[in-house]
Amino acid sequence: MSSRQLRKLQKQRDLEKTQEVAAQSSEDSDGDQGPVVAKPRVSLFAALGGDEAHDEDEDENDEDAGPETQEPVSEIQQPSGGESKKKKKKKKKKAQVKAMTPDAGDANDDEEDEIDRAIKELNITTSTKNGSPAATAAAAQASTRRVNELLSINPYYLKAANEMRTLFGREVMESAEAEEEQERNRRSRDPGQHQVDLETFLRGPPDAKKLSEVSLRRNAFIQGREHWPRETAAGLTMREVKKAEDGTWTEYAYVHEGDYDGVQASFFGCVQSGDLMRMTQLLQQVPYHVSTLIQVSSIAKQDRNMALAAELYERALFTFGRVTTSSFRQNMEHGRARLDFRRPENRQFWLAGYHYLKSLIRKGTYRTALEWAKLMYTLDPRDPYAMRHLIHPLALRVQESRWLVNFLDEIESTSDNQDTVYLRQSVVLAKLQMADVQGAQADLAMGMKRVPWLYCELFQELNLDTPPSIWGMSADSDARSFWVKLYIYQAKDLWNNAQAIELLQSVAKDLAKVDTSHLPADDAPADLGATRLAYLEGQTSLLSTAPRDLLASQPNYEFDPLPPPEEENIFTGEGTRLPWADSDAARQAAAGADEHMLVRHHRQLMQMVQTLRQEAMRVRGWHGRGMFGLENEELLGDIGGRPADAEADDSAGARDEESEEPERPPGAWPEDDDEAGHGRR
Repeated sequence: MSSRQLRKLQKQRDLEKTQEVAAQSSEDSDGDQGPVVAKPRVSLFAALGGDEAHDEDEDENDEDAGPETQEPVSEIQQPSGGESKKKKKKKKKKAQVKAMTPDAGDANDDEEDEIDRAIKELNITTSTKNGSPAATAAAAQASTRRVNELLSINPYYLKAANEMRTLFGREVMESAEAEEEQERNRRSRDPGQHQVDLETFLRGPPDAKKLSEVSLRRNAFIQGREHWPRETAAGLTMREVKKAEDGTWTEYAYVHEGDYDGVQASFFGCVQSGDLMRMTQLLQQVPYHVSTLIQVSSIAKQDRNMALAAELYERALFTFGRVTTSSFRQNMEHGRARLDFRRPENRQFWLAGYHYLKSLIRKGTYRTALEWAKLMYTLDPRDPYAMRHLIHPLALRVQESRWLVNFLDEIESTSDNQDTVYLRQSVVLAKLQMADVQGAQADLAMGMKRVPWLYCELFQELNLDTPPSIWGMSADSDARSFWVKLYIYQAKDLWNNAQAIELLQSVAKDLAKVDTSHLPADDAPADLGATRLAYLEGQTSLLSTAPRDLLASQPNYEFDPLPPPEEENIFTGEGTRLPWADSDAARQAAAGADEHMLVRHHRQLMQMVQTLRQEAMRVRGWHGRGMFGLENEELLGDIGGRPADAEADDSAGARDEESEEPERPPGAWPEDDDEAGHGRR
C-alpha cells in the first residue's frame, strides 16, 4: 500500500479511538452529552486509486491540518455548507428582486396614473365650479359618452318580426303571414267586387315586380314586405353634415335631390286641394315618397284600416333605411348618430317613427317599441318628440329597471327639462322590480313630499282613498296639471298592481302631513316637444292644459305637426319651404309641380288603367260579347271607363254633376259608377 493510503487508514483508526473514549466518558458522566463528531466520508475510489489530482489536494490538506485538527474540521464543515446555502438563498433573493423590479416599476406607474387621474378629476371638478370653459367642455364630453353608451342601439331589436317570433314562435308567424297573403289575393281576384279597396289599389297589379330579398332584409330600420313595389327612393339621400372633434357624435341629414323636391311640391298641392283620390294616385305613382305615405296612412286610419296604416308607416321608415350610409348605421349602433330636427326632411323620420312606435305598443311588442324610443331620443338629445315620457313606461314593461334608473339619473344631471321630477317617480316601480323594497319606500316618501299633487291624482285614478298626508293637494295651474296628466296617462296602468298599491298605501299612511310651503310655486310650462307629443296623442285632458300659443302656431299640417318657427328651420329645397310661403304663391308652385307630374306620369297611368281593365275583364269572363250580349266597349262603363265621344259630349254636364255631388265623410271613396248613374244604358 502506498503511504497515502496508510495515512488514511491511520486517520480512521484515530477517529475510532476518539469515538470510543468519548462514549466511555459519556457513560461515566451524569448524563451530559458531549459533542457528536461526524464521521468523515471515505471515498469509495480511494482504495482503487481514484483521481490523483483530487487525492493530492486532500493529502496536502491533511498534512497542513494535522491529526489534532481533524475533529474540529469535521465539525466546521457543516456550517460552511449552511453558509453556502445562505449565500445561494441571498443570490436567489437578489435575482428575484431584480426580476420583480420591472413589475414594481409598472405598479409605481399605475399608482402615478391613478394619482394623475385623480388630480385631473379634481381639477375638472374644481374648475367646473369656477366656470372654466375647458373643464365644462370636458364634463360635457364625458356626459355625452355616458349617454351614448346608455342609448346604444341593437338593430336586432328594431325589427318587430324578431320579437313576434320570440313571443309566438316562427311557425305561428309564418302561418299567419300565409293566411294574410291568401286573404289579400282573394280580395283582389273576387269577381263580385265592383270597387277596389285602398289596400288593393296601392299594391298594384299582381304581376308587378317586387323588391329583392336582400333589400327587404338588410334594411337598417324595417324588414320589408314581399308585396312592396320594386321602385327606387326617387331622389331621397343621406349626407354627413358635420362631426364632433372628440368623436362623440356625427350629424347626418336626409336630402331631397332631383325630382324628389318636385314630388314634394306636388304632394303639397294635393294637401292644399284636399283631394284624397289625387293623393292616393300620387302614392301609386311614387310608392316610396315619405310624406305621401304618412298622409295616406291617415286616410287608412279614417277607414279604420289600422293594419294598412301601420304598413304605410313601415314603408316610410323602410325608405329612410334604404338610403342610410354605412357610417350612419355604425354610429347609430353606438349612440353617436345625430339628425337635426330643424331640417324638414329629417322631421318626417320622427313622425313616421312615432306612429310606428304607437302601432308596436298596440301589438304588445314593447321591446321593439323601447328600442325605437331610444333611437328617436338619441338622434336629437333636445328630444323634440318628448320620447322620455314614452321611455320610462316601456322600460318598466320589459323589465329594464336597472337601465331606466341609470337613464333617469343621467338626464336629471344633464338635461334642462323641468319635468324630470315627475319621470323620477317611476324609479319607485323600477326598484320594486329589482326587489329593493326599502329603496322604493324611501323614494316614494321623498316623491310624495316633492310632488304630492301627483300622488293625490294617482290615488284618485286608482280608485283609492286619498290619505290625510296628501289629501286636497291638487295641481293648481295648467303647467302643473299638464305634467301630472301626462305622467298618469303614460304610467297609471303600471301602478295598478297589488305590490305597488300596497306600497302606496303603507307609505302614505305613515307619512306626516306634507308641508308645501317650501315647494316651488309652479312648474315650468310644457316645452314644444311635450306639446307636440300631447297633440299627437290627441287626449282632450292633455290638450286642455297644453300651452295655447304653441298649439295655435302656424303652419301646422298633419305631415309636419307643430314645426319649429320658420327662422329656426334649415331649408335645402323649395318643396319643404312651401308650408311657410304665401298661400297664393304656394298654390301656384304646387299647381305647376302637379301639372309637371301629371304630364310625366300620364302615359304610365294609362298603361296601368288598361292593365287593370284587362285583368277585370279576364276574371269576369267577358270575351267578345259578354253574357249580357253587350260589346266590350259598352262594358267599360261598369269598370270606370267611357267611350271617347260620350266623354266629349258630357264633359260639361259631368262637371256640373261633380259640383253638385253631396259631401262624403273624410276618407270615403267615390261611389260605384253604377250607383252614381254613369255608364247606364
